[in-house]
Amino acid sequence: MSSLRSSISRRMPGVAWRDEELARRQSRVERLRTRVDELEQQAQELEHRAEELRAEVARRVEVDDYLSRASFYRHIAGLRRTTVELRRIDPGYRHPLRHLPFKLRNYRLAASHGIPVPSVLRTWSTVTEMDLDPLPDAFVVKSDGGAGSHGVLPLRRVAPDRYETVEGARSFTGDQVRDHFAERVSRRSISGPFFVEELLTQPGGGPIPDDVKVYAFHGDVQQILLRRMGRHGDLRTLTRRYVTGDGSDLGEILTGVPVDPQIPVPSGLEQMVETARHISRAAGVPFVRVDLFDTDQGPVLGEVTRAPGGNQQFVPRQDERLGRAWEHAAYRLDLDVLAGRPPGVLHGDRPVPNPYPPDHVSHSDSPGPWAPVVVSCDAWCHLRQEG
Repeated sequence: MSSLRSSISRRMPGVAWRDEELARRQSRVERLRTRVDELEQQAQELEHRAEELRAEVARRVEVDDYLSRASFYRHIAGLRRTTVELRRIDPGYRHPLRHLPFKLRNYRLAASHGIPVPSVLRTWSTVTEMDLDPLPDAFVVKSDGGAGSHGVLPLRRVAPDRYETVEGARSFTGDQVRDHFAERVSRRSISGPFFVEELLTQPGGGPIPDDVKVYAFHGDVQQILLRRMGRHGDLRTLTRRYVTGDGSDLGEILTGVPVDPQIPVPSGLEQMVETARHISRAAGVPFVRVDLFDTDQGPVLGEVTRAPGGNQQFVPRQDERLGRAWEHAAYRLDLDVLAGRPPGVLHGDRPVPNPYPPDHVSHSDSPGPWAPVVVSCDAWCHLRQEG
């Protein structure tokens, strides 16, 4: 028995050798696990980098697609930026874009083409000259320069030296009206002269007539914004609807902004479209928004806007459509100038009074660019056949 155990023991490996082999194998397993962890980390880093590259490629494709197509938003953004510089390089108001921000100037322009404008009741060179006492019981006070509602105050007299906005939301004394405008002059959001015009009324409408804002590209009307304001100057009460030139609904074409399909298409829409076409061809720039009111007396001009404020980022299909219309209008205008159209803003040949106060530069012996360039409407302001 003893010899048998000895024989078996001789054939079995030593314990120390086995332990060394197990240790080597364990070490190799640990090295392999470490290598696996390293490879997994590298794989995660490579996948993260791949995601970044895919996102960069997608972004570049999106940017390339955006830059390769026409865009109204790009044109408007560029116009807002460059008109700031234009003020510096054109202090004499020679460029047509420099003409368009002034309400009385645009009234004179429209009236010279036979387009109805509000009756101007009084004008003042400065805020301190404002005297509301002799005015009728309903009127609108405006500044010549200034965008949006900053320089507009529609009022009704409710007692001696006491006025309310037409919807009754705010009240003023005469001094407070003057302070209202003086404060905005100090902030440079408006500029004089200042004037009072008749209060327009809309058939079957509320105290504030609906705005009909026509996007016109040198005679080509692409869309119309019907805008209803519940309280003057309060954008929280604003509702809108977009339609085509024939009144067809365009739906929700402004990114993230709902529409109210219940706002009615004005009865005088066809005449408004023709008015906008006419003014846009006289303006001497590729695009203007012509703001009109449908009144008891028919369509009346509100303003001519060179670069509409607020959100102008339309859904891609509409943004491209308007952008393309802008580009085509620019070329048509260039071709008209090459064919003999005088450059700049063209006034019609109807004699109209100058609405500015007597001390304004437009009344001087040397009015410079404030002197209107007068041509017959038949020459350049009606739609011409291309070819």
